[in-house]
Amino acid sequence: MLSSPVWRGFPAFCFCLGLVAGGIVIAAVLLLVGSLLRAPLPVPVRVGIVLVAALLVTLRELGVLRFALPENQRLVPESVFRLGRFAGPFQFGLEMGTGVRTYLPSGLAYLTAVLLLLFATPVTALAAGVGFGLGRSLMTMSALHFDDSGGWNLEWDYRSTAVKRALLLAYLAALAVLISSLLP
Repeated sequence: MLSSPVWRGFPAFCFCLGLVAGGIVIAAVLLLVGSLLRAPLPVPVRVGIVLVAALLVTLRELGVLRFALPENQRLVPESVFRLGRFAGPFQFGLEMGTGVRTYLPSGLAYLTAVLLLLFATPVTALAAGVGFGLGRSLMTMSALHFDDSGGWNLEWDYRSTAVKRALLLAYLAALAVLISSLLP
């Protein structure tokens, strides 16, 4: 469906705009809920929760542990496309951008949710939401512009393990810097 010519140009832009908007919405919700959770928990306890979550996600990403993460295992319905060339792709992107209406292929999104719940400021929540939406946009746009014969999927299958491990390593390095700045 995403390789269809209707996904070129303005509809693709609207879809990506929806992805970013969805990322911002979910980050704002996590910021709001987190403001209630953070109040009674001292920083060392919150850091401990993040470290446990990071360990579990790391072991899952490396294939050492196997467990399902909570996700709504259904795709956004195609009926949203009846809404037109702007509203349909935008709504589809918005729903995918929140991450709660579709599959999430990595546990790193869940680790980010834990971080947002326990440490986010409005600026960091906004940055995380925009980053999540842009990351999903990058994957979609790279697949759309690769070729029309499924070559992107073959390349992804070939390189996904290396990409996932590189992202995990970068994420953990950034997390280490963050945690070292939080502790005395």
